[in-house]
Amino acid sequence: MNRIFGRITMMGFLALGVGCGGTVQEEVESQSLNSVAQAAEQEQPRKVDDLIGALDRQAGVLHVLDESQGIVLKELKAEQVGSNTYLTRDELTGEQWRYSVMPYSRSIWFKWFKLCSNGQWVLSSMQCPTLIINDPLVRVWQNSSCGYRVQAASTGACTNVSSGSYRYEYLTAYKCAVGTGFCVERPAAMAIRYNYVLNACDPSLISSVQSENHNYLCKK
Repeated sequence: MNRIFGRITMMGFLALGVGCGGTVQEEVESQSLNSVAQAAEQEQPRKVDDLIGALDRQAGVLHVLDESQGIVLKELKAEQVGSNTYLTRDELTGEQWRYSVMPYSRSIWFKWFKLCSNGQWVLSSMQCPTLIINDPLVRVWQNSSCGYRVQAASTGACTNVSSGSYRYEYLTAYKCAVGTGFCVERPAAMAIRYNYVLNACDPSLISSVQSENHNYLCKK
């Protein structure tokens, strides 16, 4: 099935009245999966026993434990648009996912997954991704909740460079944690970089906007 790509619309998050000056750390421009896993190793539901759904956004297929299909579709806020076709709009990124459902019995469900070195479970046929942004899976966990805040919202300093200036907007971000309910996690941005034509981060002179510092996040 074809994916329908949405567009991140983050302009409302930016508070550009903050004065310019200073520097901002550049480590948000790249982040490995391993560093994320190490930072939240104790908080995240990592047992494959708690994985009840895995939506492959690239292939357009929702792999699901058959006994949990109704719960997974509900957690994804799925809209049925065909006999076995569903549509979900991501609450964090605005992206739309169109997919079919492939259920598995409990006797074979867990055999379809392998554990990557970063602690994430992927389909056995997949290569373990090296960057979060390249991970195609949206995972649905049971015995979990979206209650682990990894970042509060804030606005970075304006930084002047030879090509103009830029500023980061850091978004409030939550990860799935051990709990008593369900949690949907997907790769999403924790920071938005606004680039400006001239120095001083003039809000009327934005040249481009890009998402950065991706992580496995959930919607609180």
